[in-house]
Amino acid sequence: MPFTSAAFLGFLGLVAILYALVPRSWRCAVVLAASYTYYWFSSGWFILLLLGATLLAFFAARAKSALLTSVALLIAVLVFFKALPLAGTNWLFPLGVSYFTFKLAGYLIDSHWGEFEPERRLLPFLAYSSFFPQIVGGPIERAQSFLPQIGRADRVAPSTAVAASLRIALGFFKKFVIADRLGEVVNFIYAHLTAQPGAPVLLGFYGYPLQMYADFSGLTDIAIGAGALLGIKGPENFNAPFSAASPSEYWRRWHMTLTLWLTDYVFTPLRMATRSLGNVGLVLSLLVNMVLIGLWHGFYWTFVLFGVVHAIYLSADALTHKARRRWYKAQPAADRITDWVGPVVTFHLIAVAFVFFRADSVATAGAFFGHLFDGIGALSPEFLGIIGEPGNFFARLAAAYLIMEAADAVRRRYWSQPVAAAVPRWARWSLYSCATLTVLLMVCLLLTSNQESSPFLYAIF
Repeated sequence: MPFTSAAFLGFLGLVAILYALVPRSWRCAVVLAASYTYYWFSSGWFILLLLGATLLAFFAARAKSALLTSVALLIAVLVFFKALPLAGTNWLFPLGVSYFTFKLAGYLIDSHWGEFEPERRLLPFLAYSSFFPQIVGGPIERAQSFLPQIGRADRVAPSTAVAASLRIALGFFKKFVIADRLGEVVNFIYAHLTAQPGAPVLLGFYGYPLQMYADFSGLTDIAIGAGALLGIKGPENFNAPFSAASPSEYWRRWHMTLTLWLTDYVFTPLRMATRSLGNVGLVLSLLVNMVLIGLWHGFYWTFVLFGVVHAIYLSADALTHKARRRWYKAQPAADRITDWVGPVVTFHLIAVAFVFFRADSVATAGAFFGHLFDGIGALSPEFLGIIGEPGNFFARLAAAYLIMEAADAVRRRYWSQPVAAAVPRWARWSLYSCATLTVLLMVCLLLTSNQESSPFLYAIF
C-alpha cells in the first residue's frame, strides 16, 4: 500500500475519522490496529518480526541485565537483512526494518543511560515501534517524544487537520512533479553512460541530489502530515539542506533524525573514548560514524565510499574550522562572500558523494566521472524522448523546484502555527474550506494522471 496510492489515502482517511470519533481511551488502540493492519498488507508474516523485536525491547528495558544483549540482537537483525542481498537470496525485505530496529535500540540505550523510566504500558509501546506513517521511511522518532502524545491529546483541531492535509499534498507534489520526473532522466543516464555525451551526464550529476531530496522530503512530508492527523507531532527530517554553507551544516539539515541518532549513540561515545588521541581520534570517530551511515543503507562498497567521502569532507571542515574563523574575522568581506559561495561549493561536494550513492557499483561510479566532461555533443533521440524539448523541460523543472522551496519556507514559518482564535469564525472556516478543496483537487489530479509513481527511494532501506 504505497503512500502515493488511492488505497493509502482511503485507509488514512478512515483511520483519521475513526480516531476523531472514538473516546480518548480508545485512540491508542485505533492507532495500533491501523499500524499492524498496514504492516500486514505491506510485509505479511514479517509482522511477527516487528512484534517480536518490540516485545524484546519492552521487557529488556525493565531487566537491566538483558538490556545490552537485546540491543545487540536488534542490530544483528538489521545486519542480517542488510546482508541478505549479498548472499544472493530472494527473500522479501521486511518493511521499515532499518527504522524500527533503530527506534527500539535507541529506546533501550536511553533507558540504560537513565534518560527515562522504562515504559510500563504495552499497547502504546507497540504503537510506537509500528506507527504506520513512520514505518516506511521515518523520521526516527524517540520514544520520549512519541509516547506522551499517543492517545492522550485532544481531538485534532481543524487548523491542524488542514495543515496536515496541505503537508501531505506537498509531499505528493514533490514526488510526482519533481522526483519521479527527474528519476526517469537519472535512471536513463546511469543505464546509458557510455552512449551519452557529457551534457546528459552532467544533468545526472545535478539531477540526482535534487531527485533524492524531493523524493525523501516528500515521503517525510506525507509521514508527518499523516501522523498529525492522528495526534502525533513527528520530528522534522530536513531543513533546507542545500542552503548549507559547509558539509557539517549540511548534515545538521539532511536526514536529521538519523544524523542525530548516530551522533548520540555512535559518534559522541566514540569521540569521548578517543579524545586522548586528539585530531586522530576526531577523524577516526567521524570515519566510523559516516561509514556506518553508508552501511545503514546497504552492505555495498558504493555506500562505504559514500561514507568515506563524507568523512573526508567533515574531517577537513572540523580540522580547519578554527583557522578559517580567525581568517574570516580578519577578512569580514571574505566571510560575507562565503555566505553565498559556501552553499554552491557544498552542493557540488554533496553531488560528488551522491554519485557513489546512486551507482550500482564502483565501476559505474568511475564510468560516470569518466564521462562527466566529455563535452556537450548531440543529445540522443532516446534522451530527447524522455525530456522532450530541453528548454521546456528545464523551465518546468525550475518552476516546480521554486514552488517546492517556497512552500517549504512558508511551511516552516507559518504552517506549524495554529490559526489565531481572534480571526473571525467565518474567515477561519473559509480558509479551512479552500485549503481542503485545494488538497482534494491536487490529490485527484495526481492520482488520476497517466503517470505511475515509482517507489519512494528510501522505502527500500
